[in-house]
Amino acid sequence: MCEVDSTDSYATPKASLRDNVKTLLGVFGGIAGLLLAGTPFNGYGSLDPTRAPIRWLIATVGLIAAVLLIGRSMVLLLRLLKPDLVYASVLREHVDLTGYAPADLEEVGWLRAEFKLHRKDVLPDDAPTLDDLEKKADSAYNKWENSREVQRQDNAPANIDGRVAGDRQAYDDRASSLQSVNDWAAFTRMHYRVVKGCNEAFVLGFLALLAIGVFSWAIGQKKDAPPQIFVVPPVPVPPPSPPVLPPVAALPDLRPILFETGKAELLVDGLAELAKARDYLRGHPETGLLALAYTDTRGGRMFNRALAARRAEAVRSALIAEGGIAASRLFVAELPQTDLPTLTGQAVDSQSNRSVHLMLLTLPVRGR
Repeated sequence: MCEVDSTDSYATPKASLRDNVKTLLGVFGGIAGLLLAGTPFNGYGSLDPTRAPIRWLIATVGLIAAVLLIGRSMVLLLRLLKPDLVYASVLREHVDLTGYAPADLEEVGWLRAEFKLHRKDVLPDDAPTLDDLEKKADSAYNKWENSREVQRQDNAPANIDGRVAGDRQAYDDRASSLQSVNDWAAFTRMHYRVVKGCNEAFVLGFLALLAIGVFSWAIGQKKDAPPQIFVVPPVPVPPPSPPVLPPVAALPDLRPILFETGKAELLVDGLAELAKARDYLRGHPETGLLALAYTDTRGGRMFNRALAARRAEAVRSALIAEGGIAASRLFVAELPQTDLPTLTGQAVDSQSNRSVHLMLLTLPVRGR
């Protein structure tokens, strides 16, 4: 069975979707709190059900409906933050979906329709279906294993090392394509759930607002006597002293981490740049780091994409294993031939493009 690289090229977009849901959840909770704070609940206690049973019943139903609708919308938004696993197996040409729940069948059906619409952008040119891609990946893996078996023999051919390397690269390209399909499926399904869940939350919030309005109308608000106004002469207050701002820490000058041609191993100069980034991240827990991985314009598209992913993962793994930085503070993006640091033509050897650029980020503070 083929093993697929676990690097998620959609990690940053999925994190942005979750951040948007968290922001919407906070805004929705704040609005709900303001609405409930401005609702005259004291009038409900003074409403006699024996004298005005209809108004009391309407007020009770409106109050219960408002609480249930607000609670339902909050739970709906919280469920969107729950991690969801989706596998690309549901995108095969022939798949058994008998064990799926109706809600999951709706999502899977929509996901299959989107995949059919965008399969040319997701799948490589020589694999028109996911089934074909999986067969090619299995075939490449078996060919690589056979080459390695020949390499272990005493009478192995002289060119066996090159064959093993070529078969390994062919398998890596297929495995990277499979991982890209799985990442696309997970992000697309998550986007579908977020859009659908937010729309339902807005509808529930609107219905809760109507229920609060019905409750307020049913209990009726008595007009209070106009408040008495007392004019108190202002007391002169001395101007406040200017606040003392803490010194702003200078950002380190992080140079690009360069790599050798076709390799993803960190060099001595790159380790020095990682040490500067590590020291800054240790002293500033509110910051994160984004690693942008590039390649030059030589090599195929799939090869360069896999090479950029390995370079980004090398930087990320070094900061986690040797630097002790939490994985949640590190983000990677593979841009093998997109927005290159140095614009060149095709098949041009450029050392500045064989690099990973480091960017420091300010992370959102939890609880705000």
